Amino acid sequence: MDNNLVITYKFREIKNAISSYLTQVLPPFHITPIMMYALEFLRKHPDCIAVDIANEFGLTRGAITQLLDKLEEQDLVIRKPHPTSRRSHLLQVTDKGNTLINEILLAYNNKIEQLFKPYTAEELAQLQKLLEKLPL
Repeated sequence: MDNNLVITYKFREIKNAISSYLTQVLPPFHITPIMMYALEFLRKHPDCIAVDIANEFGLTRGAITQLLDKLEEQDLVIRKPHPTSRRSHLLQVTDKGNTLINEILLAYNNKIEQLFKPYTAEELAQLQKLLEKLPL
């Protein structure tokens, strides 16, 4: 197997492991992965509208409405009237939602950091330099 295939395979393995970690971390917080992704999206894009989330994650209008209803029921997001459109609402993460995201990310990051235990400080520094070169 050539180097590019080995590296590509390893990246897929890493992606699968990290996705699995999120599903392991979330149950005590009583939210699903898509709820977490939506909260993170809203935090990065304050005052977006439902269609923005639907487009980002490939969800139908019905699915996004259900998702936002669940997030609103848990006081994690609020819908505010849109200043120029009567059909849309601006979406914002609440303080409770931000606190929840921070708690989840702390647990999630701690889980991911377990992958680094076998590495020396020098190896981690080298890995960091290589990862910083990725065009992400």
